[in-house]
Amino acid sequence: MKIECFSLESEIQKAKYLLKDSESEIPDSVMSIIKFCCSNNIGVILSRNVKVLSCKDARSNRIRLGHKGIPLFDELKSIVFRGYTHAGKEIIIAAHCRGHMNIITQRIVSICSLCKEPEILPEEELKSRFDMQFGTVNPIILDLNSGGTIINIFDVSLTEPLAKCPGTMMTNAGNHTWGIEIDPEVLIPKIRNGYIYDVAEADKELEYYEVPQLTNPKSIGIITGNGPDSGIALWSRINSYFSEMLGEHFLGDISLPKVSIVSLPAMGLSMELDKRDGATLETISEAINKMLSNDVDLLALACHTTHYYTDKIRNLFEKSDRRFISMPETVMNYIKNNNLTDLAIIGINYVANLQEYSAYSELKNFDIEVPSTEVLSKFHEIGYDIKKMKNLYPVFQKFTSLLRTDIKAENIIVALTELSILVESQKKKYKYKNIIDPLDIYGKELSRLSLGLGDFI
Repeated sequence: MKIECFSLESEIQKAKYLLKDSESEIPDSVMSIIKFCCSNNIGVILSRNVKVLSCKDARSNRIRLGHKGIPLFDELKSIVFRGYTHAGKEIIIAAHCRGHMNIITQRIVSICSLCKEPEILPEEELKSRFDMQFGTVNPIILDLNSGGTIINIFDVSLTEPLAKCPGTMMTNAGNHTWGIEIDPEVLIPKIRNGYIYDVAEADKELEYYEVPQLTNPKSIGIITGNGPDSGIALWSRINSYFSEMLGEHFLGDISLPKVSIVSLPAMGLSMELDKRDGATLETISEAINKMLSNDVDLLALACHTTHYYTDKIRNLFEKSDRRFISMPETVMNYIKNNNLTDLAIIGINYVANLQEYSAYSELKNFDIEVPSTEVLSKFHEIGYDIKKMKNLYPVFQKFTSLLRTDIKAENIIVALTELSILVESQKKKYKYKNIIDPLDIYGKELSRLSLGLGDFI
């Protein structure tokens, strides 16, 4: 991901802002890097950190996008070697790879036609010959201080980001307390005697929050429109669960998945599904085509009624690794795996009657309370009230009163997205029966699947 380039004057000014009260001058090495990057049109972002001596230190202490700590694979490891050709000529080689990898010295032997495996240059010699010490080695300073005579070998893994966002790497700025963020693909061509080879292999186990599926979550598509608030509510649940699941390693925006939302007013046709079957499916098909063009990995439908078309949606959408996730299937698995009994379901009649058009018909295999049409219509009216009212507490009182007087079961499946929105807004105020919120269960499942954590239920 490209970092913008700015003028030398502006970059120097930014570096001055990073000086601490006890500091008066930008370190020479940092100034050299600024000048090199500006003259070569390389975007660079400077940062300050506590003293960092190794890639492991960098993992915990580099500062990027306001967050302290980066994945180990985003820290650039640079090691300087001394080798000899078969003719006895000394060659200084710098090898660069990702922080979780290790240089395979035997490959350097082959690439550079050495007579034996190279040895790491001692720190005292690194200092005397190139004015560097362990923990301050980087390809820019090596190039400058060696006059371009060092052979720089970059591992091929550096040419493609492991974490697509922000897609950059970090290393020291020739100083233990200064860091730089760069794009390796932009930097490597500017380094003299720079070559790209496969010279490294994974060496250190990554922490759970660094594995590729967590740093590159699968994209999610949400079809909504009946009403649009349902899609907004589902998206909000997904964002909340991402934050919860990643904990202290949640980086805000860049930790979230790419989300595409298609909100079609015609989704409201599903309110009369038996009379508008064909038209409703045509609307869903239109939304699926948009999702296919948006490169969506996981498709969600923020509506209980239209999950009636699950099989047809899968036939239209599921190609390669793309998946449509069914909310009713997710809820059914949740009920089974939590051994829930004494169940009831509320929603519009098409959903809650568990008949022909209900995607929850499997619930008939359970001892489940299905309220009368009259009772369901009362909850349906509450759904319409939620769409119209800003102060939801009076509606919530009406809702809880109905639960106490008209529903006998202890565990109540709220299969109406407007009621899910109501429950979420007032959940701390209800302590009577156990409300099973499909939209919330669905949001958690989508989050886990996006993060590659597998089904949670």
